[in-house]
Amino acid sequence: MADVAAGASGRDRLAVVASGVGGLSVLYATQPILDALARDLGATESAAAWTIAGSTLGVALSAPIAGAVSDRLGRRAVIVWALVGVLATTLLCAVMPTLWGLVAMRVLQGMLVPFVFSTSIAMIPEAWPGSLSVRLGALQVAGTALGGFLGRFASGLAAPLGWRWSFVAVAIVVAVALAAVVAWLPRDRGFSPSPSLGAGVRGFGTHLRDGRILATCLVGAALLALQVGSFTYGSLALVAPPHALAEWQVSLVFVVFLLAIVVTPRVGAIVGRIGLVPTFLAAVAVGVVGLGLAAFGAGGATWAIVVGLALTCVAVFAGQSCATGFVARHVVVARSSAVGLYLTAYYLGGAVAAVALGPVFVGFGWLGCVVALAAVLALSAPIAALAWRGTPASSGSRIVEPGP
Repeated sequence: MADVAAGASGRDRLAVVASGVGGLSVLYATQPILDALARDLGATESAAAWTIAGSTLGVALSAPIAGAVSDRLGRRAVIVWALVGVLATTLLCAVMPTLWGLVAMRVLQGMLVPFVFSTSIAMIPEAWPGSLSVRLGALQVAGTALGGFLGRFASGLAAPLGWRWSFVAVAIVVAVALAAVVAWLPRDRGFSPSPSLGAGVRGFGTHLRDGRILATCLVGAALLALQVGSFTYGSLALVAPPHALAEWQVSLVFVVFLLAIVVTPRVGAIVGRIGLVPTFLAAVAVGVVGLGLAAFGAGGATWAIVVGLALTCVAVFAGQSCATGFVARHVVVARSSAVGLYLTAYYLGGAVAAVALGPVFVGFGWLGCVVALAAVLALSAPIAALAWRGTPASSGSRIVEPGP
C-alpha cells in the first residue's frame, strides 16, 4: 500500500490508513464473541446480536450530521476527538455488567464512528487536492477494510481470556490508530468552515423526493444486511455443532475482509468497460453463489461456509462501490447530505438484519438465514437496474464512503 499514493509523504499515508482502521475496527468487533456474550451475560444468541445492531444503529443515527459538524468545527480536531471517544467507549464496553448496558454503550460507540470516516473522506480532497485525493481516498477505503478485519481478528484472538479482554484487544488497535493520527495527520488545509451546523444538512428534502436516490438507499440497506447477516450468523453457525470452532478460530475467517483492498480499486475499471448496472448484477450473482456455498456448508462442510462468506464479502464491496459511485455521479447539489442519507439507510439495513435474523436463526438455523439473505440480495437487483438505468459507463465508481 505504500506506493498507492505516491506524492504524499509516508506519514500522510499512514495517517490516512490509521483513520480508517481506528474508525471501523469497533463496529463489528463482537461478531466472533456472540456465543461467549450470550453464555456469560445469561442471554440468547439473538439478544447478543444486539451488540452488532447497536453499533450500526448508532452510525445510522449520526451519519447525517457528522459531515455538518466537521464542516463547522474543522476536520482534524473532529477526527482526533472522535477517536478519543471511540477508545473510551471501547474500554467502557469491557466493564459493562449487563448485556443491555453493553448494547447502550455500543450505540454510543457507533454514533462516534461517522465523525471519523466521514470527516476523513471530506478532508482528503482538501488537504491533498487533484489526482492525489483519489489515490489517498482509495488508501482510506483500504484502511477501513483493514480496520474491519483487525477489530474482528483481535476480538476473536483474545476470546480465550474472556470476552472483556476482547474489548481490551480492540482498544489496543484503536489506541495505535489514534497515536498515528495525532502524530501524523496534518492540520486542516484548504478548509473553510461553514456558517452554521444547519448549512451542512440542507438538501435532505430534495433527496427525499428523488426516487433514484431513495432506491439506491434501499440497495445500500440490502448490501449491509447481507454483510452483517452473513457474518454475524455465520459466526454463530461456525461455533455450533457440527463445526464447533473456537472463537479464535472463527476470527481467522475474517481475513476475507482484506479482499476489499484488492476488489474495491478494480470495480471502477469494470464499470468503465461494461457499465454500472451490469457490474452490480455481476456482484449480485457472486453474492448468490456465495450464499449457495454457505448453505451447502450447513451440513458440516466448514470450508463451504468460509468460501461462501468470502464471496459475499466480494459482492458487498463491489456492490457498495457501484451504489456510492451512482450517488457521487447523480447528485450535483448538497452532495454531503445525499451521502448522509445513503449512509443512514445503509447502516439501518445492517441493524435490521442483525436483529431480524435472530428468530430465523433460532427457528430455522443457518440455512434459514441464508435463504432470507438471498431473497433480500435478489430483490436489490431489479431496484438497482431501474434506478440506475441510463447511467453511462464512463461514470466510474468513485468511492464516497468506505465499505463495511
